[in-house]
Amino acid sequence: MHVFAAAADDALEALVDGIGDAVVVRDAASGEVVAVNDAVESVFGFVPDFDVALDDAYAADPTRAAEARENAMQGADGSTPATFRWRVERPDGTSFWAESTVSTTEVGDREFVVSVVRDVTERTERERDLERLAEILTHDLKSPLNAAKAQVDILRSEAEGGEEFLDRLERVHDRMGSIVADVRALVDGSRSRGLTLDSLDLNRVVTDAWEAVGGCGDEIEPSWCGDTGASLVVDGDLGTVVADERRLRRLFENLFENALRHGGADADCVTVTVSPTPTGVAVADDGVGVPMADRERVFEYGYTTADGGTGFGLNIVAATAESHGWDVAVCDSEAGGACFEISGMRGSGE
Repeated sequence: MHVFAAAADDALEALVDGIGDAVVVRDAASGEVVAVNDAVESVFGFVPDFDVALDDAYAADPTRAAEARENAMQGADGSTPATFRWRVERPDGTSFWAESTVSTTEVGDREFVVSVVRDVTERTERERDLERLAEILTHDLKSPLNAAKAQVDILRSEAEGGEEFLDRLERVHDRMGSIVADVRALVDGSRSRGLTLDSLDLNRVVTDAWEAVGGCGDEIEPSWCGDTGASLVVDGDLGTVVADERRLRRLFENLFENALRHGGADADCVTVTVSPTPTGVAVADDGVGVPMADRERVFEYGYTTADGGTGFGLNIVAATAESHGWDVAVCDSEAGGACFEISGMRGSGE
């Protein structure tokens, strides 16, 4: 750590060195930089001049950086850090997207402003890819989807019989429209905004999601998918959770579809088991599992190992969990397949 003032005592040094991202600490009263950590040089490629704010001195577009900072500061309160993104332009001509999180802390009787800066270029590029995909879904699918719905309405009015199949087709169309809307929602603004929170029965949400991907729900016994023979087992009472029902259902739908798509040669016979855990739920299958080398990448947008896969489903799972303040991780199931553990769900809904 680089200390610029004697007032940066051992407690402050421990705070700064305990953070892996670039950290700049200023005295709240004077604005004087009192400490930075070694990661500043690795992130920026050099030690910047701290006489002025980094996003003022090194922003590719200072005006936009200042606007982003001001908007973030206005939206934050005393207990919530302000986070904003800006593009850094290094003196050597290279650039990257930086995300700054600004918060305050007290050490002894002094208040400090702590700025944590990280390189988020890769994430920003993925989000732009996501936005392009959302535009395609929104514009290119909207018209044919509306036309398909209109055809169902015509068949209902002119044809006799087949109501059960028309109902199924209508549910498929509704789900397609909901997926398009959810993708658009993930792109627009913060992922943590726009949630409609309710206390939900997880058993019901899980079986509804299974029905949506082609199964027939049952909360106690295994439920079988008539076309493939795949089965769902809900292992006991999953409890309740406070969540956005539509997004939570989509989370489970994507996990189920992932199990069916990646089940291997015997995917038609895959069994998916949903079990309660101390802080959430586990969704396990008896398929081929996720190789250790792929586990850090499976939640990335665009990453897939399946023929014809979009690489989008598990990214939405991760984004949905993040928007609710939950964590999601992948490991091996007891049957040797994949197991996705969602934690942090308990406490608010029970």
